[in-house]
Amino acid sequence: MRPRHRRLHGSHRRSSSRGAQRGQVIAEYVIVAGILAVMLFATFPGADRSVIGLLIKAFRDAWSTYSYTLSYPL
Repeated sequence: MRPRHRRLHGSHRRSSSRGAQRGQVIAEYVIVAGILAVMLFATFPGADRSVIGLLIKAFRDAWSTYSYTLSYPL
């Protein structure tokens, strides 16, 4: 029969690799989220607005058209 302390040491080794994997996943998430934020909020050469600015303008235009349509009497 094996000593008990060896089995506990082996399970500790597995849990530390899970912790390292979890840390890698968090790092990858932060990098991807940062890249997406830069792409959405930054203005690129040749463009006057960012993607978020264009999206906000599209919502404003759609809302003004919708509210104008609602102003007609039935």
